[in-house]
Amino acid sequence: MVFNLIIIFFILILGGIYSKFHGSFADSDVIRKRYIRIICVILILQSGLRNIAVGDDTYTYFEGYKDVLHTPWTQIHDSIVEYYQYGIGKDPGYLIFQKLTQYLTCDYQIFLFIIAILFFVSLGNFIYKNTTRLVDVMIAFVIYSVLFYSFYSITGIRQTLATTITLYSYEFVKKKKIIIFLLLVLIASTLHKSALVFIPFYFVCRIKKEKYVFTGMLLLFPVFFVFKDAMGKYLSVLSGYTDYNQLEGAGTYTFTALFVFISLMAMIRRKAIIKRNVNARNYYNAFAIALVFLPLSYINPNALRIILYFSIFMLLFIPEIIYSLKDISNKMRIDVSVVTVILLVSLFIKSNLNSEMSYGFFWEEMRLLKHYYIIE
Repeated sequence: MVFNLIIIFFILILGGIYSKFHGSFADSDVIRKRYIRIICVILILQSGLRNIAVGDDTYTYFEGYKDVLHTPWTQIHDSIVEYYQYGIGKDPGYLIFQKLTQYLTCDYQIFLFIIAILFFVSLGNFIYKNTTRLVDVMIAFVIYSVLFYSFYSITGIRQTLATTITLYSYEFVKKKKIIIFLLLVLIASTLHKSALVFIPFYFVCRIKKEKYVFTGMLLLFPVFFVFKDAMGKYLSVLSGYTDYNQLEGAGTYTFTALFVFISLMAMIRRKAIIKRNVNARNYYNAFAIALVFLPLSYINPNALRIILYFSIFMLLFIPEIIYSLKDISNKMRIDVSVVTVILLVSLFIKSNLNSEMSYGFFWEEMRLLKHYYIIE
């Protein structure tokens, strides 16, 4: 927790320095790009230097990586055939990706660096192409470090790779290039089947009246909760998670409250937001789809992984909502920005106070998390 807090403060301090010394020029493409590159390098180092005991799945992926190292291409070919003909196994693209990277290196630590570089180059590009103000970039990276760090930086390698591709595919949603978009999402689905849920996003974004789609999903949100069990069973095959039994303790009340609050604020400020940024219509559409899937997290927390493809748009949406307050008062915009950052940092501290997960570098000795040990 402490190490990630240091990075959050670095994000804010560096952004403050850039704003002070560059003034109005701080919002220029050159400065934003320079800032994004520096922060992405820091985040790459944070992810790539982690110990294999950091994160829920890093060690599991390490064991799988060793297995692939000794797996011949003929066996990988058979696994791909079995997957597409008989539905045996999962995510053959990840097998291919691992095998190809092992021509470059057989070191798992370097492999983690490769994952981190691919993801943060994609994330940095996503933020750069969809922001125009340095303060929005700062807030976006703080949101990432608070809400998404624990998954993309240290846990889900396969879905991190899939998200890397879907983030790139968003540019083709904006450009209305459906063939390239579908091709990228299909490639992403070979890395993690859940990426297929991103396909409807393209078609939803073609609906001109995003107001009705978003408002409709928000109003139907309680209905989705009522029918969440049926929805979970229907979508389990598509998402790649076959176990959707109700788990004790399942449910994400804090995240749900945050998501609904953001949605309500977005609905109130819709006209001002769209007036400033017409592409913000897509953020409403992403949230509309996420509202459909959010109740599934009360069946099984793994369902949150489906929402990740859409909730990542928070990085762009929250800054747009805050900036729209400038129409009311610039002081209000600044105050809300400060309060938002304070609340996010407080949320991060609160959620990690009793967590058994800690960060350590690869050269340090760390004990694996409890779920790796079998109790006789």
